[in-house]
Amino acid sequence: MISGENILVTGGAGYIGSHLVDALVEKNRVTVLDNLSTGKISNIQHNLKRKGFHFIKGNVEDAETLRKAAMGCSIIVHEAAVVGVKHYVKDPLKVLLVNSLGMENVLEVARKTDAKVVFASTSEVYGKSETLPLRENGDRLLGSTSIDRWCYSTSKAFDEHLCFGYYKKYSLPVVILRYFNSYGPRADGSEYGGVIPIFINRVLRNKAPQVHGDGKQTRCFTYISDTVAGTMLSLEKKGAVGEIINIGTNVETPIVELAGRIIDLSGEKMKPEFITHEKFYGKSYEDIRRRVPDISKAKKLLGWEPRVDFEDGLRRTIAWYKKVIR
Repeated sequence: MISGENILVTGGAGYIGSHLVDALVEKNRVTVLDNLSTGKISNIQHNLKRKGFHFIKGNVEDAETLRKAAMGCSIIVHEAAVVGVKHYVKDPLKVLLVNSLGMENVLEVARKTDAKVVFASTSEVYGKSETLPLRENGDRLLGSTSIDRWCYSTSKAFDEHLCFGYYKKYSLPVVILRYFNSYGPRADGSEYGGVIPIFINRVLRNKAPQVHGDGKQTRCFTYISDTVAGTMLSLEKKGAVGEIINIGTNVETPIVELAGRIIDLSGEKMKPEFITHEKFYGKSYEDIRRRVPDISKAKKLLGWEPRVDFEDGLRRTIAWYKKVIR
């Protein structure tokens, strides 16, 4: 495990960022930069008085704030982003500008300070590609630019291009991780969050989970401890530099089946409610039927593979939400 480093985590008060911080502070000095727009101070409350931990409230788009936060850091983990499908269709301009400007600022600061950058990208980059399993060097397939749903995918792909640009021009050590549907405690349960926390939040409030479309679309869900483990390994493995690596499971779950599992594990009695994508997201949305990663590269370069069984992960997540909601 990496130790003795000064590490900046942008978006470190967010869902994935805060769990990563918990792992890093054990043996490193950690600074978190977060504007708390979606991140929560409660996610890092237990670390605020910890020696070697420092929190700065600020934006990654502000180059000077980022420069100060990164002073003395040898590693920058860039988790900050505008994320959540509702955000994509509600304010695509914000998604594009924050994600691209933030990435540029991180890379420029890293170039000047000789810091390594680990970038939290996303499976969204693949778009609606049907060439499965999705390989890191595979082609991307996106819808029209008039469909706002694709702005997030575009912003993250542009960020990846920036990473490779700095890697090739300045020899800046960069690692790109494409996360696949991470879930677990602290994930945003509002309508701006992911499907698992949204479903759990509704079920525990005695509301039926809303399944979009026919519910046969599938996703591969990764428990947060596995997401963090892959990220931690990417910080120390030299072979990961200059690479894109999928971090996810390859076990597909239909969304309608997911809804049923969450209802059963929560001990509730109800049936999912089926609604159209348009009713929830508006007209500027396209769905993706299947998204399955090839994780052979993560196994080879990082020695990583997911360890948490899906049902076990769901039980842990539901148990956490029960404490928070009830």
